[in-house]
Amino acid sequence: MENHINTRNNNKPYAIDPAYLDFPDMSFSTNLLKLRFTNLFILATRLRYKWSKNLNISTHKINSTNGHKLKVIEISKKGLADNAPALVYFHGGAFFLTYAGLHLDNAQMYAEQANCKVFMVDYRLSTKAPFPAALDDSQAALEWVHSNAKQLGVDKEKIIVIGDSAGGGLAASVAQLTHDRNKNRREKINLLAQFLLYPVCDCETKTASATEFTDTPLWTTNNNKVMWEVYLRGSKYKKGGEHIPTYASPVHRQDLSGLPPAYIEPTEFDPLRDEAINYAEALQKAAVEVTLVEAKAAVHGYEFVDCETTTKYRKIRMDALNKALGHSSTE
Repeated sequence: MENHINTRNNNKPYAIDPAYLDFPDMSFSTNLLKLRFTNLFILATRLRYKWSKNLNISTHKINSTNGHKLKVIEISKKGLADNAPALVYFHGGAFFLTYAGLHLDNAQMYAEQANCKVFMVDYRLSTKAPFPAALDDSQAALEWVHSNAKQLGVDKEKIIVIGDSAGGGLAASVAQLTHDRNKNRREKINLLAQFLLYPVCDCETKTASATEFTDTPLWTTNNNKVMWEVYLRGSKYKKGGEHIPTYASPVHRQDLSGLPPAYIEPTEFDPLRDEAINYAEALQKAAVEVTLVEAKAAVHGYEFVDCETTTKYRKIRMDALNKALGHSSTE
């Protein structure tokens, strides 16, 4: 049965930067055909994207689970020396939307401003394959970068996983899964850090911010519920089973000790805000190093708008990223 929602009534007084108030009302449903049509529109707009002439762009096809051939886009500055740091980047989009121009902008920004190679993962969308397909692809991409580090010109000791929104959730889950697999791996993958940007962390959608922000720009509580319905459809959990699938919902992991340092960036007016903060606090209790930066006056996906608030928090993020990589701060 299709669930359809409206996102905003504009009645609640939020202290949001006015630059974000022009975000269009967005309405998603569990109708897979409609979501696939939305992806066709995003794909059409993406075809016009122009990369900087200062970048090298290449595409790899790698093996994932169930015989899937996974596309990974490599982005780096021309002239970047070998043995460079690497970011494995998971784009946002509620698990059911393909990557947009914003995500390409982010990949380009990371490559240019952090002097690293960026590997952007075109993971399977939940419209075609529900959990764990996206996680399988994300993990496969990380393991491929690590295994082929020499050929790719990557320093395997300087790999960071990074993602925004649903991609932030995937980055968190990949960090957890990598930690667990390291126990039986001859050559361990020692992630330098995990960067989680307004991440999806909690499938239950019951936090205070999820309850309050039913009509915020771009992303709402009901949209969030639709996302999880599609992503976890067919799971025993969604059929009334007790247990949340392992690695699906990062905040529900019991033992967080030993995970890599985390930079977590929730936004103030976002249903996902509190679950990101909850995850940060849980990591800290497990003695994981955490940098928590709440983007004040910002909304989910705030980077779609170029304004002073966006510039401010992107600068903070890039400084943290460069610090993690051992570089000097951005100009």
